[in-house]
Amino acid sequence: MEDFDYLVPESNAAWLDGRGDGRFERYERFYQSERAIDTAGFDLETTNEGYREWASRQPSRLLSSLSAPWFGRVAVVFFCLYMGCHLVPGLAKAMPEATGGMLLVVFIGLRMFHRRRSRKK
Repeated sequence: MEDFDYLVPESNAAWLDGRGDGRFERYERFYQSERAIDTAGFDLETTNEGYREWASRQPSRLLSSLSAPWFGRVAVVFFCLYMGCHLVPGLAKAMPEATGGMLLVVFIGLRMFHRRRSRKK
């Protein structure tokens, strides 16, 4: 009978093969860094106990993603799109000329902002 345990991403066989949710890669990085520190007196059992403590001190993947700078930028973009989709039609009904002028100023300002950023690079 054939064992298909390696096909399941959460299985031990998949974890040892380096596939799945990234735990093996984190362990491998920790293991290599600990081994590089002390090659002569390296003890795998002590390293594994140290990994448990090190992993418990690391922030979760969700918190790391939420605190990343790109997440804040994406959140601001989606908020601006959401507010723009709700505010612009209402303002356009009430004050069409003023809304057109406001949109023109915003688009010109964005163009100037992006042009300045591209010149700096």
